[in-house]
Amino acid sequence: MSVNHRLLSTGLVLAAAVAAARVSAIPADRSAGEPGFGGKGQPSASATSRNPGASLMTSDEWRFLDLLNRERAARHLTELKPDPLLVEVARGHSREMYEKNYFDHVSPTPGERTPMDRYLHALHHRPPHACVGENLFYCSIVDVERGHRALMNSPGHRANILYAPFRRGGIGIYKSETGEFWVTEMFLTTEG
Repeated sequence: MSVNHRLLSTGLVLAAAVAAARVSAIPADRSAGEPGFGGKGQPSASATSRNPGASLMTSDEWRFLDLLNRERAARHLTELKPDPLLVEVARGHSREMYEKNYFDHVSPTPGERTPMDRYLHALHHRPPHACVGENLFYCSIVDVERGHRALMNSPGHRANILYAPFRRGGIGIYKSETGEFWVTEMFLTTEG
C-alpha cells in the first residue's frame, strides 16, 4: 500500500493512504450477534444526548463521525450509528500504527492484518455477512476538520464515507505525547 504525503503551506505533513481499504464481504455459516460494548473515552454532552453508544467516544472521535454524517445527510444517505466495537478496533489500529511506526491498512500483526481480520478478531465470531471499510489519516497536529477535508478530497476515502450500504461507524484516535494525530475510521454493514 503506498502512502500519499503532501507538504502543506503551513509546513505540516499530511499523510493519507492513496486507496481506501477494499470493502470486503464475508459469508459465514454461524448466526450474527451484536457487537459488544467496551472502550474508554470522554464524551461531549451533545454526543451522549444524541446516542447513548456515543458515550464511549471522545469529543474528537464524535466530531469526525458528525462530519461523516453531515456528508451522508447532504446526499440523502443513512446516518452512521456509532458502534462501540468499531471504535475499539479503530483505536487499537491507530495506536498500533504509532507504536509499530507504520501507516497502512495492512498490519504486521498476525491474525489482524486487514480491517476485516481486526473486526472479526474483536467480534469473536463470524456473522452471516459483514462488509467493512476503513479510512486512515495522520497529521503532526490535532485537526479534525483538516483530516475530514483530506479524506473527502481523496476519491477512495470519499467512496467509503459515502458508501450507501454502511450503517455503523467507529472512529479511533491516538494522540502521541508529541502531538501527532493518528485516525482510523471504520465502517460496517451486516446487511446482506
